[in-house]
Amino acid sequence: MPSIPIKSCNKYVLSYKDASNNTQQIGIYAKDAYDCLMLARGFNSYVHDHPNSVVRIQQKF
Repeated sequence: MPSIPIKSCNKYVLSYKDASNNTQQIGIYAKDAYDCLMLARGFNSYVHDHPNSVVRIQQKF
């Protein structure tokens, strides 16, 4: 994946439910919400193994 300058990315907060049904949040800089999800799946093994656990992806301003 080519590197993208952080100035061209937006900050997103990805929320997901863990195995104990607690809401966890991850802050990610990405081009769009889909890219945020793909990045989260790349470095968070729980989101990778349980993609339906994601409940929200919200852009922060």
